[in-house]
Amino acid sequence: MKPLLSIIIATKNRMPFCISAIKSILNFNESDFELIIQDNSDTKELSNYVNNNISDKRLINNYTSPPFSSIDNFNAAMSLAKGEYICMIGDDDGINPEIFDVVRWAKKNNIDSICPTVYASYLWPNTLTQYPKGHLSINKFSSQVYRINPKNNLLPLLRRGIINYMNFQLPKLYHGIVKRTCMEEIFSKAGHFFGGLSPDIYSAVALASIVKNHYMIDYPLTISGACNSSTTVDNLKGAHAGKLETAPHFRDREDYNWDLNIPRYYSVQTIWAESALKALKELKIDVDLKQLNLPELVSMSLLYNKNIRKLIYTETNKHLKKKRTIIAFYFKVSYYLTKELLIKTLRKISSKSSEPYFLQISNVKDIENATKIIVDKLKDKSKLSFIRD
Repeated sequence: MKPLLSIIIATKNRMPFCISAIKSILNFNESDFELIIQDNSDTKELSNYVNNNISDKRLINNYTSPPFSSIDNFNAAMSLAKGEYICMIGDDDGINPEIFDVVRWAKKNNIDSICPTVYASYLWPNTLTQYPKGHLSINKFSSQVYRINPKNNLLPLLRRGIINYMNFQLPKLYHGIVKRTCMEEIFSKAGHFFGGLSPDIYSAVALASIVKNHYMIDYPLTISGACNSSTTVDNLKGAHAGKLETAPHFRDREDYNWDLNIPRYYSVQTIWAESALKALKELKIDVDLKQLNLPELVSMSLLYNKNIRKLIYTETNKHLKKKRTIIAFYFKVSYYLTKELLIKTLRKISSKSSEPYFLQISNVKDIENATKIIVDKLKDKSKLSFIRD
């Protein structure tokens, strides 16, 4: 019999964080789920630890030795899942067990996907200097749930340069809930569950063309973790930027063809945009690609990757070629830079005049501890009263 929910973790070389994530999830009293660990670490240390120390029928642990690309690891993880619904998280993340109530509600109402608009955020100890012993926070939330048509978000996403895709109301497998049959439809059309270089945005864009019954929920169902080796922290430090050839996404993918619509430099913004275009093209989604707002994409690259600005200009100029085009292009770039800086200033002023957090707690040692705190703080089930309507 298929489990109701598959929780998937694709991991590599982060054993202490992954073990804590495994333990936190297997502590749940729920029985109708499976936890899948797809490990591609340089050694079998994690897999050996799990096999020798954790005995739980809900756990599926699989190890694939290198060389094996990151995207292949995600595809392998997804192929192991048997649940009616899927939720994928990182190896330093966690789950709010109320997710099971939401999945049961989704099944009862034949819902294809559910995406939270707010997450619990957890900084592991020694991730940022201001929180040496860990920090857990949750923004204020309304518990509102509402249905939307995700495909309507694809054109606005292009017109914003495919930046900050998490702010668009798209289905998300990563920290969201999706019917497995929707992922199988992606596979039938593209030949894989995940393509491009970023499985998160690839699946979000692909699913937007497939899911029919999609809901957003303003309630934290997962814990978004960040450890000192996470991509989230690297982004904050500007580490995810440089020459395209240096991007770790290309490891064991020597034959990858970079989309010609995106300038050839490595940044979060270009990786996301390129992967989104791969999804649009591979699934033959009917959206006008000429609507891609390249000036806004480049402006955000310049703003958040100051250490490679010269490279961004060089590669963007190569991409544009015509001088007359370049002058008009950078006029638009300047406009978007000014606009974003103004928005950032207004946000700072707004945050000082209002309290945006439902919860902030320091001295949280690991994801197990963070999960226990969240269960205690969110135990008022009336916040999810729509489930019983």
